Amino acid sequence: MSEPQRIDLTPLQLVSLTGVLLLAFAASLGMAFNIDAIAESFAASNTQAGLVASVEMAAIAAGNLTFARLAGRMSVRRIYLAGVLVVVSLNLISVLAPTVNTLVACRAPAGFALGAVVATVMATAGRSSKPESTFGVINSMVGAMGIFIAYALPRALTLHEVLPGPMAFSEVDGLYLVYALCSLCALLFIRSAPNPEPQPPSASGSAERPSLLVGWLGLLGLGIVFFGHGTLALFIVKIGRAIPLTPEVIGYVFMAGSLLGVFMPLLAGFLGTRYPARAPVVVILIGIVVAALALAGADTPLAFFIAAPAFAMLPIAIMPIFLGCLARLDSSGSLTGAHAAFVLIGGAIAPFAGGALSDLGGFSVNGWFVVACVIVGAALGYPALKAADAQRRATLRPQPAHG
Repeated sequence: MSEPQRIDLTPLQLVSLTGVLLLAFAASLGMAFNIDAIAESFAASNTQAGLVASVEMAAIAAGNLTFARLAGRMSVRRIYLAGVLVVVSLNLISVLAPTVNTLVACRAPAGFALGAVVATVMATAGRSSKPESTFGVINSMVGAMGIFIAYALPRALTLHEVLPGPMAFSEVDGLYLVYALCSLCALLFIRSAPNPEPQPPSASGSAERPSLLVGWLGLLGLGIVFFGHGTLALFIVKIGRAIPLTPEVIGYVFMAGSLLGVFMPLLAGFLGTRYPARAPVVVILIGIVVAALALAGADTPLAFFIAAPAFAMLPIAIMPIFLGCLARLDSSGSLTGAHAAFVLIGGAIAPFAGGALSDLGGFSVNGWFVVACVIVGAALGYPALKAADAQRRATLRPQPAHG
């Protein structure tokens, strides 16, 4: 069975690929602000606000799973154009949503369209000739986008206070207006994004090899880690407000974390191309555990300033290494294209589950739940890292000379 050809991405193509992903994905990057704003705007509980996020993330996961295998067989630019146009439209409609139920009805199809875009972008990146470096750049730019989100969203929360009477709605409306503008800008990058030739079904046949079962098991482990992480991370804004800190100060904390998020994936991508994957992944997971417990118990500004940026950004550092491993196990891009579904299936449950945990026992319960999920996820992901490291050693092993 022939392997799909690797793609040599030019700098412009890599920037455009990243631009389409991040600008369309803005509403999900700001999810912690969304939950807090929904609760304030509609007088909703943590559980109700988390349900909106859960529905949106579940829809993203559904779109991602649907298109992870289709991305290599269709025109990727058509997927981008159709998906981004749907996201733009529904972000604008979300501004006018009068109730939580109406907002849920808007976010579900927006999430499905976004899932199609994410699957196509990540499948294309997984087929690049240097996947660890490619994913390092993409995840680094997630940090850069996070700086913008952290600066813009606290100010967008107050937009309703300065608009004239008929246009003054609530805090959450300013957020979705920002997301609509971001997704509109994503359209500018589609034309220069890479557009590889569609592959026949046989070219994706390598994804069916029994040896790749460890890759799918690793994706399950990754999803469990992000599920646990989300049950606390999505409530960082609420933790900060309870200290109490203003939204603007919390935004600056997010900006500091996002600055870390710019450099850590680049470093991880560099290490991933040169060293075995298991050691750095274990170190990062230990860091997540320590930061989770510190954040869950934070009751002073200093504790929050230290724990929140580290906890928010450490998982991003895993991605270039882990996705590079998946790309080594499967050159068709199916595993890397599907990774967002596993992350977001857990993420879909996380807001609702995290809200329920915090309502019942406070955020300390969320912190220990993160620890349990990291332990389980690491156990499931270890075989994939081990298999990719073995494949890497085999590739680098000197071949015997033939006389």
